[in-house]
Amino acid sequence: MIGFAAVAFAACSNHDFETYTPEQVVKAEYDAKFIAEFGKPAANQNWGFGASTRAFTRTYNVQGNLWHMAKPQGFNLEYDAPVTVEEKNLVFNYVNDKNNVEKVDQITFTQYWVTQIWNGKSDANATGVKAPASESYPDQNGAKTTTVGGGHMDKLDILEKAGEWTHCNNFNAANNTNYKEGGEGGRTLMIESGTLSFRYINSDGSHMSEKYIIVPGEKIHSSLKGFYYVCFDFEKGYTAEEQAAETSYGTCSVWRSQATDQNPDAGYWQDNVNWNYNGFYNDVSSSELQDKLKADNGTTKVKNITFKGYRYGQQHYVGDNNYTDWIVRISPAKEKGRNYTGRIMAEDLSVNNSSDWDFNDVVFDYAIENDKAYILLQAAGGTLPLNVGGQLVNGEVVGGYEVHDAFNVGPKDMVNTGAGPEVDPVPLTLENKTYTSNADIKLFVKKKVDGVEKWVEITAVVGEPAGKFVTQTTTNWVDEYANIKRAYSNFETWVTTGTGEFTPSGANALYFDRITRNE
Repeated sequence: MIGFAAVAFAACSNHDFETYTPEQVVKAEYDAKFIAEFGKPAANQNWGFGASTRAFTRTYNVQGNLWHMAKPQGFNLEYDAPVTVEEKNLVFNYVNDKNNVEKVDQITFTQYWVTQIWNGKSDANATGVKAPASESYPDQNGAKTTTVGGGHMDKLDILEKAGEWTHCNNFNAANNTNYKEGGEGGRTLMIESGTLSFRYINSDGSHMSEKYIIVPGEKIHSSLKGFYYVCFDFEKGYTAEEQAAETSYGTCSVWRSQATDQNPDAGYWQDNVNWNYNGFYNDVSSSELQDKLKADNGTTKVKNITFKGYRYGQQHYVGDNNYTDWIVRISPAKEKGRNYTGRIMAEDLSVNNSSDWDFNDVVFDYAIENDKAYILLQAAGGTLPLNVGGQLVNGEVVGGYEVHDAFNVGPKDMVNTGAGPEVDPVPLTLENKTYTSNADIKLFVKKKVDGVEKWVEITAVVGEPAGKFVTQTTTNWVDEYANIKRAYSNFETWVTTGTGEFTPSGANALYFDRITRNE
């Protein structure tokens, strides 16, 4: 108790020992040992946590939809591959062959690009092949007319999740001419979306059509592996409910009876009588309509029936089962190799002698983007439970990652420090709070104090001994049991002056310092 009181007094000024919490006990002991090893930190020493390290990286001018993003100005995504004439030819010719039409599994991307490939109207002659874009259907008067499907398809909608359709920005009139990067075809970036279904609206009316197929690119050509093509067939009309209420009409000659007991055959023919009936959506034969008229009206003399068309709206047309009217490409939005801003090295507050000051109990690189912290876990030289990125709630750490678990090793394994397994760095993402600087990335170690385990935060307070510090991503951490000041000659000067950067001491600062264990 006397020994600890002296330590506490030296490290924490004139506080009554009785008021210390177990967490303060741990920190007081650590602080005293830190000062004994490296000297008293400079009053302005902020350990690299003094300034915001927020970074934004753009992927060209990719505003697109950016759905659900509170601050969509920064991304670390590879721009999608430009569309080539060769790709357009390969896709069109494959889909144009109806023998290739088959049902495929639904796409499952949530972060992806939507890229314009083909419009049956504007691209019909673009690659030396002619899309069968013209389709015939009965108009309001029963006459056959033709339309170019790609000219009447509008507003690409995507079903993100059950019941939630969203408009994919910039795709209008079966085209996207925005946000290009070489080649042909505009593109839109979808973030935190879904791909449960796709549809478009018929610009002549309100009909929303989900008539499409999905073709995996690898079925078309090996060079298109990883792409998926959503291919629409133009259809014209209404929903099933609207169709059921639609009224067709025709004209006929009807015998108007004037029968009497004396003259039962008296009457006359009235020409061009208009008859309205629900449910006649296709051309019907004279006999079908005549039977309907007789059944509904009790008329026994009906002749010369002529089908005319539709009184309300235009007839529903189901398409020609050729899916080249509109084609878009769906491809995953892949992250670039991330540019990490800095590296954090930390001690788990458990130093007992000079050889323990290696600051490799956890080492990770970080980047702050879009209110998230991205971490590349490099090393774990400690053997105590250590959490990065969590938050302390009622004495327990919530969220974040325990470093040994993240490396998929045992709790006592030392990773990438020369005293245990060597594995690849592990990328992690923190998004359980808003991150604006490296100081927002919390570290906690579980320590036993008076027989009770407690989570203690590893801190870096300005002008006080620190359990962690920030350095450049090119700064190598030292090997296990190697004092950091032996590897970096001016580490003590950096601690006590708060200026400059500590630099390596010759070969000792190479990756995995091979300082002799008993030196």
